[in-house]
Amino acid sequence: MKKNIIYIIATIFLLSCNSNDKQTTLNDLEKQQHEISEKIKTLKAEISSEGKTEENTQKLASVSVETIMPVNFDHFIEVQGTVESDNNILIPAQTSGIVEHIFVEEGEKAEKGQLLAELDGAIYEKSIEELNTALELATTVFERQNRLWDKKIGSEISFLQAKTNKESLERKLETIKEQYRLTKIFSPINGTVDNILIKEGEAAGAGFGAIRVVQLSDLKIKANLAENHISQVHKNDQVQVNISSSGSMFKSNIMSVSKVIDPENRTFKIELDIPKNIKNIKPNMLAVLQVKDYSNHNAMIIPLNVLQKTGNSYFIFLAKKINNKLIAEKTFIKMGKYYKNIVEISEGLKKGDKVIIQGFQNLSDGEVITII
Repeated sequence: MKKNIIYIIATIFLLSCNSNDKQTTLNDLEKQQHEISEKIKTLKAEISSEGKTEENTQKLASVSVETIMPVNFDHFIEVQGTVESDNNILIPAQTSGIVEHIFVEEGEKAEKGQLLAELDGAIYEKSIEELNTALELATTVFERQNRLWDKKIGSEISFLQAKTNKESLERKLETIKEQYRLTKIFSPINGTVDNILIKEGEAAGAGFGAIRVVQLSDLKIKANLAENHISQVHKNDQVQVNISSSGSMFKSNIMSVSKVIDPENRTFKIELDIPKNIKNIKPNMLAVLQVKDYSNHNAMIIPLNVLQKTGNSYFIFLAKKINNKLIAEKTFIKMGKYYKNIVEISEGLKKGDKVIIQGFQNLSDGEVITII
């Protein structure tokens, strides 16, 4: 029992001592806090007396600016086109048969009317030979009957039969010759043999393409544009053309603009000429076209990456001097058109405004800044 009482008394004594230590520590800290506060006040007063302010001792945000001036701004539609030739002809075989001879090679020049290839026409040759023999006899008989008929000798029936026989053979001969001519493949234009799709000894089918001839001196570029651009693109508009496969870049003018919308893909067609001095252009090459659809000669433009968005609104920061301080002012703007990394500002900017183009990411409205 005595031991328990002694233990309780000792515990109360220790708790009392511990409580006194905490109070002492708290008193010491409060004293130190008071001393530090006094030192801070003293330092501020000294700094202020030296003509320095708390703001000037802070590190200011460093930014770069660009002064806005009206400039020319062009907007382009970028679309892919294809090099084509109106004189790009895949000549078909006009009759079926075995290919006997091909007289040209790919890349070779061909003149209009030149024989390019022929199919086996032996059967027609024999028929022509037989008909020529029969026609010679029929002609001789007719001439004799004609002389007799002129002298009123013989019957009219004999004369008419000889005449009809001769004329019939002449028509048959013309028909066979025409059929024989169909075994020949001729070039319909002056151009270059681009592709030969038949081989000697193989069968060619009537109506199927055999030899392609292209006239490379009259090439065009054709492209399809979305229907919403039809009111913005006009004949004679200038187009920048890039044909990367030939390393060619040049400017051309639109030759024609279709007024009809294709109902399947909702596009309309444009055509432009290829200047004669542009070389190494081949049909079916791909071309990237930059078609100008908008121009503003008094535009306010800024880099696209300067724009920031909050909700559905866009804003930028302008550098403005207020009360001898340079601050960042948050300014809401309205966008016009943009092309690549440049955007036109339709509202919110005026001539001489200084747009912050670097260091704007962490700025806040009204923050003091310095320009580098």
